[in-house]
Amino acid sequence: MLRDYISLTLGVLTLLIASGAVYGILSVNTQIQAKSEPTNIPDYSNELDSLKSQVNSMNTQIGSMNSRLGSIDTSLSTLDTMKNSLTDVNAKLIELEKSSNQVSSSGGQTSTLLSVILDKSVYLQGDTIKIAAVGSIPLKVTQVQLVDSTGYIVINSQTWADSAGKISSSLQISSSQSPGNYQVKLVSDQQATSTPIIIQSSTSSTTYAFTAQTDKASYNTNDLVQVSGTGQPNTAVTAVFTGPSGNTATSGATVNTDGTWTMFFKIIQSYETGTWTVTLTNAGQTKSLSIYIGTGSSSTFTAQTDKTTYNSGDTIQISGIAQPNTAVTGVLVSPTGKTYNSGSTVNSNGNYNVYFTNLQYYVGTWSVTISNSGQSKTISFYMQSGSSSTFTAQTSQSTYTKGALIQITGTGQPNTIVNAVLAGPSSGSQYSASSTIQSDGTYVVYFQTLTSYPSGTWTITMTNAAQSKTLNIFLQ
Repeated sequence: MLRDYISLTLGVLTLLIASGAVYGILSVNTQIQAKSEPTNIPDYSNELDSLKSQVNSMNTQIGSMNSRLGSIDTSLSTLDTMKNSLTDVNAKLIELEKSSNQVSSSGGQTSTLLSVILDKSVYLQGDTIKIAAVGSIPLKVTQVQLVDSTGYIVINSQTWADSAGKISSSLQISSSQSPGNYQVKLVSDQQATSTPIIIQSSTSSTTYAFTAQTDKASYNTNDLVQVSGTGQPNTAVTAVFTGPSGNTATSGATVNTDGTWTMFFKIIQSYETGTWTVTLTNAGQTKSLSIYIGTGSSSTFTAQTDKTTYNSGDTIQISGIAQPNTAVTGVLVSPTGKTYNSGSTVNSNGNYNVYFTNLQYYVGTWSVTISNSGQSKTISFYMQSGSSSTFTAQTSQSTYTKGALIQITGTGQPNTIVNAVLAGPSSGSQYSASSTIQSDGTYVVYFQTLTSYPSGTWTITMTNAAQSKTLNIFLQ
């Protein structure tokens, strides 16, 4: 801009000089033309020489100014270089100040190193890696990455450190992730740390063969069919009982965490005699069994408590099967020898329940003797101090389509049986199922519906530890 200003000034001065010279020449020419007689022309040589000298001087000054402008350009370039250097120095000073602040905040000691703790070192495909870390830059974003053996970032996510620099995060491993050696890497500002892990194929975990067997081959009316076996833990086992004429009934159970399962099926008087087929399904595998239902009534006498350990205040329930329409008596004996009496009548289906309530609850081993038609059973259980578990039950939805699997979940007394009865709109449609409540107090019971079931409102009655729940669903 300075160069442009100087050039413009010189241009104006040159124009003025040239204009003056032209004006002088024109004036002389006018004077010559005005005189008709010869005149003496003034000699302007000295003036022209003087002007020439002045022009040369101005040219020299212009050259000097051009030289100075070049020097100014060089100075401006030097100033730009100095500006860039100052910017770089300023950035480094900021980094030094940040480091100084970190040292100051830690009492003059070196800031805490980024440290990571994982929930385990070996994972299966589809597992979730749980991550805890300390030493991150407080209130800053931290990168959480899963890196393979070649350094490729398989998963990258972000999380925020809290005010103390702590991090809690997780990474979900894809079910199709290739097995091998990996690293969980955390990057917080200029800090980074990696922890090695191994990812294994999920098929390398323990597998459970699906097996099924009944407790006997022949049953009578009022018998309780017990079907048991092994399967994939925490999955459903469904059973369809098909009679000689094609009539069906269903039951179900949940495989325990140890891979075992047991389900019960009550043979009621309306079931036809002959050979029945039991089709069981678990985790895509199927088993088929055959049983025979005879015409006689069962004379088997059974008795069991609803759980093996009770808490103070619980009701003691003993149930089983016995000769229909006969009396069942029970004598309960406490650890101190105190006795309690109760009784019941076996219903027409051969079922009974005997209850003991309002007891003096002594901690220790109790026993109860149940008698029916000259037969007796003695059962022992343990009484402990504490409160009883709350029994809950709910279906996965309120409306189902025919052929759908009904799932009932809830909580109850751990390691006890929860029984379920599914009753249709008509009195003849009734199905039973049961499940063992897990050690954490949760359970799942399944009913497999069929397309032949009648539409309408169905009732599910759930019982556990002398508690009951009634649920309603609509089948369409």
